[in-house]
Amino acid sequence: MTNVITPVDETANRKEPIRAAQATVSFDADPRHAETARRVAADVLGEAGVRDRDVNGTVQLLVSEMVTNAIVHGSADSVSLRLSCDDRAEILIEVDDHSPGSPEVREAGPDDESGRGMRLVAHFARDWGRRGTCTWCTVAAGPAAAG
Repeated sequence: MTNVITPVDETANRKEPIRAAQATVSFDADPRHAETARRVAADVLGEAGVRDRDVNGTVQLLVSEMVTNAIVHGSADSVSLRLSCDDRAEILIEVDDHSPGSPEVREAGPDDESGRGMRLVAHFARDWGRRGTCTWCTVAAGPAAAG
């Protein structure tokens, strides 16, 4: 019996590199725009070549929570979203509610219908904070950003 070793096509295991991509949008402070923000996030991640479903889901969740928080608790008529992915696979989400208040990580009870958004951001984001009127967080899209 002869063993035949077939070489593995090295390109089959190679992942497409992450490319830089970004979008900036502003919209009225209407809760229905959280869905618009999720679509923008999906578009940017697709353009950047981020194919990991967990990363896509996490980014869309964080965008939705941050935008909803800005709409519900901000005092302005509009909200701005800037989402960028750099070629090092670092995703930056920035939501500007044009209001002076800062988001809080709250302890929501089991029967509370709200109050969990910033806890989700604090849990799933690599880092997060507030600069001026803008709340931001970062997410690693791949092993290059995890270091």
